[in-house]
Amino acid sequence: MSPTPLLPIAFEEFQKAVTALGLEKFRARQVWEWLFGKLVFDFAAMTDLSVAARQKLAEAFPTILPTDFETLRGADGTTKLSLPLADGQRIEAVGLPDDEALTFCLSSQVGCPVGCAFCRTGSLGYTRNLTVEEIVLQLMLLAKILRARPTNIVFMGMGEPFLNRQAVFGAIDLFTDPKQLGLATRRITISTAGVVEGIRELAGRPGEVNLAVSLHSVDNQVRSHLVPLNKRYPLDRLRAALVEYLDRTNRRVSFEMTLLKGVNDSLADALNLVQFCEGLLCHVNLVRFNPFPGCTYKPAPEAAEKEFRKVLKKAGLPVTVRRSRGADILAACGQLAGK
Repeated sequence: MSPTPLLPIAFEEFQKAVTALGLEKFRARQVWEWLFGKLVFDFAAMTDLSVAARQKLAEAFPTILPTDFETLRGADGTTKLSLPLADGQRIEAVGLPDDEALTFCLSSQVGCPVGCAFCRTGSLGYTRNLTVEEIVLQLMLLAKILRARPTNIVFMGMGEPFLNRQAVFGAIDLFTDPKQLGLATRRITISTAGVVEGIRELAGRPGEVNLAVSLHSVDNQVRSHLVPLNKRYPLDRLRAALVEYLDRTNRRVSFEMTLLKGVNDSLADALNLVQFCEGLLCHVNLVRFNPFPGCTYKPAPEAAEKEFRKVLKKAGLPVTVRRSRGADILAACGQLAGK
Protein backbone atom coordinates (compact mmCIF):
# COMPACT_ATOMS: atom_id res chain seq x y z
CA MET A 1 0.00 0.00 0.00
CA SER A 2 1.08 3.57 -0.62
CA PRO A 3 2.43 5.50 2.37
CA THR A 4 0.26 8.48 1.43
CA PRO A 5 -2.20 9.71 4.10
CA LEU A 6 -5.54 7.95 4.53
CA LEU A 7 -7.44 11.22 4.12
CA PRO A 8 -8.60 12.63 1.73
CA ILE A 9 -9.33 9.16 0.30
CA ALA A 10 -13.02 8.56 -0.54
CA PHE A 11 -14.96 6.11 1.64
CA GLU A 12 -15.63 3.72 -1.25
CA GLU A 13 -11.92 3.61 -2.08
CA PHE A 14 -11.05 3.00 1.55
CA GLN A 15 -13.60 0.17 1.70
CA LYS A 16 -11.82 -1.55 -1.20
CA ALA A 17 -8.47 -1.09 0.53
CA VAL A 18 -9.85 -2.64 3.72
CA THR A 19 -11.11 -5.76 1.95
CA ALA A 20 -7.81 -6.01 0.03
CA LEU A 21 -6.12 -6.27 3.44
CA GLY A 22 -8.28 -9.31 4.21
CA LEU A 23 -10.51 -7.42 6.66
CA GLU A 24 -14.30 -7.44 6.73
CA LYS A 25 -15.97 -4.70 4.69
CA PHE A 26 -17.78 -3.24 7.73
CA ARG A 27 -14.44 -2.38 9.33
CA ALA A 28 -14.23 0.60 6.98
CA ARG A 29 -17.42 2.02 8.48
CA GLN A 30 -16.02 1.52 12.00
CA VAL A 31 -12.88 3.48 11.09
CA TRP A 32 -14.98 6.24 9.54
CA GLU A 33 -17.03 6.56 12.72
CA TRP A 34 -13.84 6.93 14.77
CA LEU A 35 -12.48 9.54 12.38
CA PHE A 36 -15.56 11.65 11.82
CA GLY A 37 -17.70 10.83 14.84
CA LYS A 38 -15.00 11.00 17.51
CA LEU A 39 -12.17 12.83 15.71
CA VAL A 40 -9.73 10.07 16.64
CA PHE A 41 -6.75 9.95 14.27
CA ASP A 42 -4.81 6.98 15.66
CA PHE A 43 -5.64 3.40 14.68
CA ALA A 44 -4.28 2.18 18.02
CA ALA A 45 -7.10 4.03 19.80
CA MET A 46 -9.87 2.42 17.70
CA THR A 47 -10.63 -0.18 20.31
CA ASP A 48 -13.59 -1.90 18.65
CA LEU A 49 -11.17 -3.21 16.01
CA SER A 50 -8.96 -6.18 16.82
CA VAL A 51 -5.28 -5.56 17.50
CA ALA A 52 -4.43 -7.44 14.32
CA ALA A 53 -6.80 -5.28 12.26
CA ARG A 54 -5.35 -2.10 13.74
CA GLN A 55 -1.84 -3.25 12.92
CA LYS A 56 -2.76 -4.03 9.31
CA LEU A 57 -4.39 -0.64 8.87
CA ALA A 58 -1.47 1.20 10.46
CA GLU A 59 0.97 -0.57 8.13
CA ALA A 60 -1.17 0.22 5.08
CA PHE A 61 -1.78 3.84 6.11
CA PRO A 62 1.18 5.06 8.22
CA THR A 63 -0.46 8.49 8.50
CA ILE A 64 -4.16 9.32 8.62
CA LEU A 65 -3.90 13.06 7.94
CA PRO A 66 -1.36 14.98 5.83
CA THR A 67 1.61 16.38 7.71
CA ASP A 68 2.95 18.89 5.17
CA PHE A 69 0.50 21.68 5.93
CA GLU A 70 1.38 25.06 7.43
CA THR A 71 -0.43 27.15 10.03
CA LEU A 72 -0.38 30.75 11.17
CA ARG A 73 -1.82 32.00 14.45
CA GLY A 74 -3.16 35.55 14.66
CA ALA A 75 -3.04 37.84 17.68
CA ASP A 76 -6.78 37.31 18.24
CA GLY A 77 -6.48 33.50 18.26
CA THR A 78 -7.48 33.03 14.63
CA THR A 79 -5.72 30.05 13.03
CA LYS A 80 -5.11 29.88 9.28
CA LEU A 81 -4.40 26.53 7.65
CA SER A 82 -2.48 26.43 4.36
CA LEU A 83 -2.89 23.00 2.80
CA PRO A 84 -1.12 21.61 -0.28
CA LEU A 85 -3.23 19.21 -2.33
CA ALA A 86 -2.17 16.09 -4.20
CA ASP A 87 -1.86 17.95 -7.52
CA GLY A 88 0.34 20.68 -6.04
CA GLN A 89 -2.43 23.25 -5.65
CA ARG A 90 -2.85 24.95 -2.28
CA ILE A 91 -5.93 26.09 -0.37
CA GLU A 92 -6.58 27.86 2.92
CA ALA A 93 -9.11 27.40 5.71
CA VAL A 94 -9.56 29.30 8.96
CA GLY A 95 -10.50 28.48 12.55
CA LEU A 96 -12.19 31.33 14.44
CA PRO A 97 -12.52 30.89 18.21
CA ASP A 98 -14.97 33.24 19.91
CA ASP A 99 -15.88 32.75 23.59
CA GLU A 100 -17.52 29.28 23.64
CA ALA A 101 -17.98 29.11 19.86
CA LEU A 102 -15.55 27.78 17.29
CA THR A 103 -16.24 28.54 13.62
CA PHE A 104 -14.45 26.83 10.75
CA CYS A 105 -14.33 28.82 7.50
CA LEU A 106 -13.86 26.35 4.64
CA SER A 107 -12.92 26.69 0.98
CA SER A 108 -14.83 25.08 -1.89
CA GLN A 109 -12.55 25.81 -4.86
CA VAL A 110 -8.91 26.44 -5.69
CA GLY A 111 -9.04 30.14 -6.47
CA CYS A 112 -12.37 31.65 -7.50
CA PRO A 113 -14.01 32.26 -10.90
CA VAL A 114 -16.17 35.16 -9.66
CA GLY A 115 -13.32 37.69 -9.50
CA CYS A 116 -14.76 40.19 -7.03
CA ALA A 117 -12.76 43.40 -7.36
CA PHE A 118 -12.00 43.74 -3.65
CA CYS A 119 -11.19 40.09 -2.91
CA ARG A 120 -7.66 38.69 -2.83
CA THR A 121 -8.90 35.19 -3.73
CA GLY A 122 -10.67 36.54 -6.81
CA SER A 123 -7.45 38.09 -8.07
CA LEU A 124 -5.92 34.61 -8.35
CA GLY A 125 -8.37 33.39 -10.95
CA TYR A 126 -9.88 29.90 -10.91
CA THR A 127 -8.07 26.56 -11.05
CA ARG A 128 -10.57 23.83 -10.14
CA ASN A 129 -13.31 22.61 -7.82
CA LEU A 130 -12.47 20.78 -4.62
CA THR A 131 -13.72 17.25 -4.04
CA VAL A 132 -15.94 16.32 -1.11
CA GLU A 133 -12.92 14.72 0.50
CA GLU A 134 -10.75 17.83 0.10
CA ILE A 135 -13.47 19.97 1.70
CA VAL A 136 -13.81 17.51 4.58
CA LEU A 137 -10.03 17.33 5.01
CA GLN A 138 -9.94 21.04 5.90
CA LEU A 139 -12.31 20.43 8.79
CA MET A 140 -10.44 17.37 10.00
CA LEU A 141 -7.08 19.14 10.05
CA LEU A 142 -8.47 22.22 11.81
CA ALA A 143 -10.14 19.96 14.39
CA LYS A 144 -6.86 18.16 15.05
CA ILE A 145 -4.81 21.39 15.18
CA LEU A 146 -7.28 23.16 17.50
CA ARG A 147 -8.16 19.97 19.42
CA ALA A 148 -11.87 20.72 19.19
CA ARG A 149 -14.83 20.11 16.92
CA PRO A 150 -16.47 23.16 15.36
CA THR A 151 -19.70 24.63 16.64
CA ASN A 152 -20.27 26.36 13.28
CA ILE A 153 -19.14 25.89 9.69
CA VAL A 154 -19.18 28.65 7.08
CA PHE A 155 -18.42 28.21 3.40
CA MET A 156 -16.85 31.64 3.10
CA GLY A 157 -13.28 30.66 2.22
CA MET A 158 -11.77 30.38 -1.24
CA GLY A 159 -14.25 29.91 -4.09
CA GLU A 160 -17.95 30.28 -4.87
CA PRO A 161 -19.68 27.36 -3.08
CA PHE A 162 -22.67 27.18 -5.42
CA LEU A 163 -20.40 26.72 -8.45
CA ASN A 164 -19.26 23.50 -6.76
CA ARG A 165 -22.52 22.79 -4.99
CA GLN A 166 -22.63 19.01 -5.39
CA ALA A 167 -19.33 18.62 -3.53
CA VAL A 168 -20.38 21.24 -0.94
CA PHE A 169 -23.71 19.50 -0.38
CA GLY A 170 -21.90 16.16 -0.13
CA ALA A 171 -19.61 17.55 2.55
CA ILE A 172 -22.59 19.01 4.43
CA ASP A 173 -24.31 15.60 4.36
CA LEU A 174 -21.24 14.09 6.00
CA PHE A 175 -20.92 16.90 8.55
CA THR A 176 -24.56 16.48 9.60
CA ASP A 177 -24.70 12.66 9.54
CA PRO A 178 -25.43 11.53 13.14
CA LYS A 179 -22.84 8.76 12.71
CA GLN A 180 -20.25 11.24 11.50
CA LEU A 181 -19.77 14.78 12.85
CA GLY A 182 -23.46 15.11 13.81
CA LEU A 183 -23.54 18.88 13.36
CA ALA A 184 -26.98 20.54 13.14
CA THR A 185 -27.73 21.98 9.69
CA ARG A 186 -28.60 25.34 11.26
CA ARG A 187 -24.95 25.56 12.33
CA ILE A 188 -23.82 25.67 8.69
CA THR A 189 -23.82 28.71 6.41
CA ILE A 190 -23.22 28.91 2.67
CA SER A 191 -22.10 32.30 1.36
CA THR A 192 -22.76 32.97 -2.32
CA ALA A 193 -22.14 35.86 -4.67
CA GLY A 194 -25.60 35.18 -6.10
CA VAL A 195 -25.69 31.93 -8.09
CA VAL A 196 -29.43 31.62 -8.64
CA GLU A 197 -29.46 27.88 -9.38
CA GLY A 198 -27.63 27.17 -6.14
CA ILE A 199 -30.07 29.26 -4.10
CA ARG A 200 -32.99 27.37 -5.59
CA GLU A 201 -31.35 23.99 -5.07
CA LEU A 202 -30.55 24.81 -1.44
CA ALA A 203 -34.21 25.75 -0.91
CA GLY A 204 -35.23 22.23 -1.94
CA ARG A 205 -32.77 20.40 0.31
CA PRO A 206 -33.71 19.09 3.75
CA GLY A 207 -32.42 20.78 6.88
CA GLU A 208 -31.87 24.38 7.83
CA VAL A 209 -28.58 25.40 6.25
CA ASN A 210 -28.22 29.18 6.40
CA LEU A 211 -27.86 31.35 3.31
CA ALA A 212 -25.67 34.45 3.11
CA VAL A 213 -25.50 36.58 -0.03
CA SER A 214 -22.50 38.76 -0.81
CA LEU A 215 -24.53 41.72 -2.01
CA HIS A 216 -22.23 44.78 -1.63
CA SER A 217 -24.42 47.01 -3.80
CA VAL A 218 -28.00 47.16 -5.08
CA ASP A 219 -27.01 49.24 -8.12
CA ASN A 220 -26.50 46.89 -11.08
CA GLN A 221 -23.69 48.96 -12.57
CA VAL A 222 -21.75 49.21 -9.31
CA ARG A 223 -22.40 45.61 -8.37
CA SER A 224 -21.30 44.32 -11.78
CA HIS A 225 -18.00 46.10 -11.23
CA LEU A 226 -17.55 44.80 -7.69
CA VAL A 227 -19.07 41.35 -8.28
CA PRO A 228 -18.77 40.44 -11.99
CA LEU A 229 -21.17 37.50 -11.50
CA ASN A 230 -23.89 40.16 -11.38
CA LYS A 231 -23.72 40.39 -15.18
CA ARG A 232 -24.98 36.80 -15.34
CA TYR A 233 -27.34 37.09 -12.37
CA PRO A 234 -28.48 40.73 -12.18
CA LEU A 235 -30.27 42.03 -9.12
CA ASP A 236 -33.80 41.39 -10.39
CA ARG A 237 -33.02 37.69 -11.01
CA LEU A 238 -31.22 37.42 -7.69
CA ARG A 239 -34.07 39.00 -5.75
CA ALA A 240 -36.65 36.79 -7.48
CA ALA A 241 -34.66 33.70 -6.45
CA LEU A 242 -34.47 34.98 -2.88
CA VAL A 243 -38.23 35.57 -2.77
CA GLU A 244 -38.72 31.99 -3.93
CA TYR A 245 -36.20 30.76 -1.35
CA LEU A 246 -37.98 32.60 1.47
CA ASP A 247 -41.38 31.34 0.34
CA ARG A 248 -40.14 27.74 0.38
CA THR A 249 -38.05 27.80 3.55
CA ASN A 250 -39.12 30.76 5.71
CA ARG A 251 -35.44 31.00 6.70
CA ARG A 252 -33.85 34.40 7.06
CA VAL A 253 -31.26 35.46 4.49
CA SER A 254 -28.14 37.40 5.48
CA PHE A 255 -26.83 40.11 3.17
CA GLU A 256 -23.10 40.83 3.32
CA MET A 257 -22.14 44.45 2.59
CA THR A 258 -18.45 45.31 2.43
CA LEU A 259 -18.42 49.10 2.63
CA LEU A 260 -15.79 50.74 0.41
CA LYS A 261 -14.82 54.38 0.60
CA GLY A 262 -16.53 56.42 -2.11
CA VAL A 263 -17.95 53.31 -3.81
CA ASN A 264 -20.97 52.01 -1.90
CA ASP A 265 -20.96 53.81 1.46
CA SER A 266 -23.21 56.83 0.77
CA LEU A 267 -26.60 57.74 2.21
CA ALA A 268 -28.14 56.97 -1.20
CA ASP A 269 -26.56 53.49 -1.13
CA ALA A 270 -28.11 52.85 2.29
CA LEU A 271 -31.56 54.04 1.18
CA ASN A 272 -31.40 51.89 -1.95
CA LEU A 273 -30.52 48.86 0.19
CA VAL A 274 -33.54 49.54 2.40
CA GLN A 275 -35.75 49.53 -0.69
CA PHE A 276 -34.18 46.30 -1.99
CA CYS A 277 -34.80 44.58 1.35
CA GLU A 278 -38.44 45.66 1.64
CA GLY A 279 -40.64 42.62 2.19
CA LEU A 280 -37.68 40.24 2.60
CA LEU A 281 -36.95 38.28 5.78
CA CYS A 282 -33.33 39.33 6.02
CA HIS A 283 -30.44 40.55 8.13
CA VAL A 284 -27.63 42.85 7.00
CA ASN A 285 -24.00 42.28 7.94
CA LEU A 286 -21.79 45.31 7.41
CA VAL A 287 -18.29 44.01 6.78
CA ARG A 288 -15.18 46.11 7.24
CA PHE A 289 -12.99 45.90 4.14
CA ASN A 290 -9.81 43.96 4.81
CA PRO A 291 -6.94 45.39 2.73
CA PHE A 292 -4.41 43.14 1.04
CA PRO A 293 -1.27 43.80 -1.03
CA GLY A 294 -1.96 45.35 -4.43
CA CYS A 295 -5.57 46.38 -3.77
CA THR A 296 -6.46 50.06 -4.20
CA TYR A 297 -9.81 50.05 -2.37
CA LYS A 298 -10.11 51.66 1.05
CA PRO A 299 -12.52 50.84 3.87
CA ALA A 300 -15.40 53.24 4.37
CA PRO A 301 -14.70 55.85 7.08
CA GLU A 302 -16.16 54.99 10.47
CA ALA A 303 -18.48 57.98 10.27
CA ALA A 304 -19.91 56.77 6.95
CA GLU A 305 -20.35 53.26 8.35
CA LYS A 306 -22.14 54.66 11.39
CA GLU A 307 -24.54 56.70 9.24
CA PHE A 308 -25.14 53.74 6.95
CA ARG A 309 -26.03 51.57 9.93
CA LYS A 310 -28.28 54.29 11.36
CA VAL A 311 -30.32 54.44 8.13
CA LEU A 312 -30.86 50.69 8.14
CA LYS A 313 -31.85 50.60 11.80
CA LYS A 314 -34.28 53.48 11.35
CA ALA A 315 -35.95 51.52 8.55
CA GLY A 316 -36.33 48.52 10.88
CA LEU A 317 -33.69 46.34 9.23
CA PRO A 318 -31.70 44.09 11.57
CA VAL A 319 -28.07 45.07 11.09
CA THR A 320 -24.75 44.13 12.65
CA VAL A 321 -21.15 45.07 11.98
CA ARG A 322 -18.99 42.00 11.56
CA ARG A 323 -15.81 42.18 13.58
CA SER A 324 -12.75 41.55 11.43
CA ARG A 325 -10.73 38.54 12.56
CA GLY A 326 -7.28 37.37 11.52
CA ALA A 327 -6.32 40.37 9.37
CA ASP A 328 -2.76 40.30 10.72
CA ILE A 329 -2.23 36.88 9.10
CA LEU A 330 -4.31 37.60 5.96
CA ALA A 331 -7.05 35.29 7.22
CA ALA A 332 -9.96 37.75 7.23
CA CYS A 333 -12.80 37.83 4.69
CA GLY A 334 -11.49 38.37 1.18
CA GLN A 335 -7.85 37.81 2.11
CA LEU A 336 -7.36 34.08 1.48
CA ALA A 337 -5.05 33.19 -1.39
CA GLY A 338 -3.71 29.71 -0.74
CA LYS A 339 -0.23 31.08 -0.07
